Amino acid sequence: MENGFSGKVLISNSSIVTDYFNRTVILMVEHDNSGAFGLVLNKKMEVSLNDVIQGIPDGIDGSLPIYSGGPVDPTYVSILHDNPKLKQPGIEVIPGVYLARSFEALIELLEHPDKTKFNVYQGYSGWGAAQLEGEMERKSWVVHDPNAEWIFTEDPEATWQEALKSKGGLYKYFVEHTKDPMLN
Repeated sequence: MENGFSGKVLISNSSIVTDYFNRTVILMVEHDNSGAFGLVLNKKMEVSLNDVIQGIPDGIDGSLPIYSGGPVDPTYVSILHDNPKLKQPGIEVIPGVYLARSFEALIELLEHPDKTKFNVYQGYSGWGAAQLEGEMERKSWVVHDPNAEWIFTEDPEATWQEALKSKGGLYKYFVEHTKDPMLN
């Protein structure tokens, strides 16, 4: 499997996925024969940067919210951002969106929050070899092309429905005409 779902989004099928991943949209960072790694885009947590990250210098606003990137390893902190000019921008996951993990990148973004869009994630979503493929066979996920607006939205709770609408066809129809588009 060459690249698998890397650079795509997975939209949960809420008629099957009823756990942590119910109504989530995951940006897939990496997927190959050994497993998969992604970040949930639409689960804003009730904590801020100051609650999770130590050492933010005085004078820098650390009250920004943190997103739950997934249920795996809450010590794993990462940043999705749109600034390729950072000293350490990280890897480009989709055109114009980068994944960084360094404290220096975070501070650089916090120093100029008006010049870039970014979200900080705690934890990640991970699958072992062939695990995601099994979930795909059970139709747990809908695969779609990503949209940077879903990452940097003001309303992350609407992301799941927006992603399904943009998929078009029956997905759009059911989002607009049913309480749960995946139940039909």
